[in-house]
Amino acid sequence: MAEKGTKSHTTSKKPKNPAQQALEKLLNQLSCSVCLEEYRRPRVLPCLHVFCETCLEKLVGTRRDKLSVPCPNCRKPAPLPEGGVSSLPAAFYIQHLFEVREVLEKVRDPEKAQCDKCGEGEVKGFCRDCGQFICQLCLTMHGKWKEFQEHEIASLDEVQETASKMVTPKKVSSTCSKHATEPIKIYCETCDELICRDCTVKTHRDHNYDLIPDAFPKHRDAILVCLRPVKSELASVGSTIAQLKARSSRLDGQGIEAKAKVNAEVDKLQAILDARRRELHSQIDGQVCQGKKELAARLDGHELRQAQLSSCVEFVEGSLQSGTQEEVLSMKRQVVERVREMADEFKPQQLVLGPEKEISVVCADLSSACRNLGEVKFVERFQGTHVKTIGGIKAPRHIAFAKTGEMVVCERGSNCMKVFDGNQRELRSFGHTGPEESRLDTPRGVAISSDNTVFVAASHCVKKFTLEGRFIASVGSQGTGQLQFHAPWAISYNHTNNRVYVCDTHNHRITILNHDLTFHGSFGSKGSEAGQLNTPGGISFSRNGNVLVADFSNNRIQILDANGHHLSSITNTGAGERLGLPISAAVGPDDWVYEVEYSCARVAVFDENGKYIMSFGKGGDKDGELKNPYAIAARDDGYIYVSDTDNNRVQIFK
Repeated sequence: MAEKGTKSHTTSKKPKNPAQQALEKLLNQLSCSVCLEEYRRPRVLPCLHVFCETCLEKLVGTRRDKLSVPCPNCRKPAPLPEGGVSSLPAAFYIQHLFEVREVLEKVRDPEKAQCDKCGEGEVKGFCRDCGQFICQLCLTMHGKWKEFQEHEIASLDEVQETASKMVTPKKVSSTCSKHATEPIKIYCETCDELICRDCTVKTHRDHNYDLIPDAFPKHRDAILVCLRPVKSELASVGSTIAQLKARSSRLDGQGIEAKAKVNAEVDKLQAILDARRRELHSQIDGQVCQGKKELAARLDGHELRQAQLSSCVEFVEGSLQSGTQEEVLSMKRQVVERVREMADEFKPQQLVLGPEKEISVVCADLSSACRNLGEVKFVERFQGTHVKTIGGIKAPRHIAFAKTGEMVVCERGSNCMKVFDGNQRELRSFGHTGPEESRLDTPRGVAISSDNTVFVAASHCVKKFTLEGRFIASVGSQGTGQLQFHAPWAISYNHTNNRVYVCDTHNHRITILNHDLTFHGSFGSKGSEAGQLNTPGGISFSRNGNVLVADFSNNRIQILDANGHHLSSITNTGAGERLGLPISAAVGPDDWVYEVEYSCARVAVFDENGKYIMSFGKGGDKDGELKNPYAIAARDDGYIYVSDTDNNRVQIFK
């Protein structure tokens, strides 16, 4: 008894062979979703879903309208042909799967299967040319008989891997519905219809038609072309589903992290804060639940769409592979109509994930606000991932990009400009050698015009170079006059009006120059009122030409029009925290504002309306950390470049 028990236990642990696994997968494909049993006379609806003929007849029998039936799967109304359900196309693809199952069953239990040739021996292989399973004796005879010597013999392992290809479509002879004695051998291109020879001289006389074997390749390819957008959407839906599931998983982790943060604060206030802690936990759980419900709702929709697309692709590809030419062409119109219908239903915007919400806990000063401790909410996270570091730049200052892809960095530590290609490889440097007029002293700001002219803000002046480093001109001296400057920190080129804007930092103003470095105007004065400036550190432009000034000592970003009239200001993050010495700002291709703060060593992100989105970066020298950052720049490809000055590098974020 013990031995039997042991043997039974060992058997239960035996892994399933591939044939068994393939059979189990086939089981779902061979079951009608209405009766949950194996298909009996499977019929195809226009939406390409398959059901038993009897199941469809029962559905029709319950309806007043006998001319159509709603698909039990997708609920699309399916018009019935004149002959009713029995006249719907037969699902030859499903019949093919039944035949595949027969093959797999023989492979799974070869000792129980009999040789297709002699009917006695245990199956040992499969002759691809004969299309038969054969025993060892017949295998030996196959090798000896001259007429079989060229036949290809497959092992049972090979058969179970390619079972669906082992079953070839059965040639079905059919006759014309209008001329009962005439076989169908022709395909009418004009009518998308299978016809006989007599039809070509009567009802289809002036139509375009061809023999079925000649017409089939072209129409098979046409069906595959129609299928491409559906397969493409299927892949996109799969990717979206994977991302949604990943977000759902991240929500769990964020919930745990948020609870840990709450616990750290609550423990300081002991028992008096326990009630508030439970309340915050409940809010967090509610947020996680809410978020997961929202994601689950989207997942359900996408998974339903994925199932519909998969069903369509599987049916069409299976039909093309397993059906005879007549069968495929007989369904071509229906298949193409459905595939095009599904392709037309595709709305790319449904696959856009939109902003990802993550849980954030913002805690007030617990010693004075314990009764209203913290806030649990979702914040939208878009960017802030470190992707690359460009090292070996001594005290980098401002950065500019040429239309041709080059990047120019002010290297304050070497008093020069460094030029990099689009892959951040150094090409050359200039400004530290040559005639006195071309040399740079304390370069801080750089701008590049549409014609690749480089403008550099250096010690009390602005100099002009070609992108190759050839000196063109210089203007300025120390002072407060029209073409005088006091330690300008930044410079930017306004492509809307083709003028150069200089942050005349210690004169607390913005000076506007023409492309030839002649004076155009200025705005700003020292102060803290709207439109006034206090040590402006950075300047950039929105797509519509508005001016963004990093008003350093006023702890704000001011948005002004091209003439310096105040429009709005950004003064704090979403949590109410004031900006900490914003030294530079940039506008990305998404019209969002990216500003870097000197004292906080961070980058804060705001939308085009000044609404806080997120922050990234902190003090340190690791990847993604900053030490006295000086400038920020945005490329058209969405990458953000930060001059990590005291770490002697430029970091790239996405």
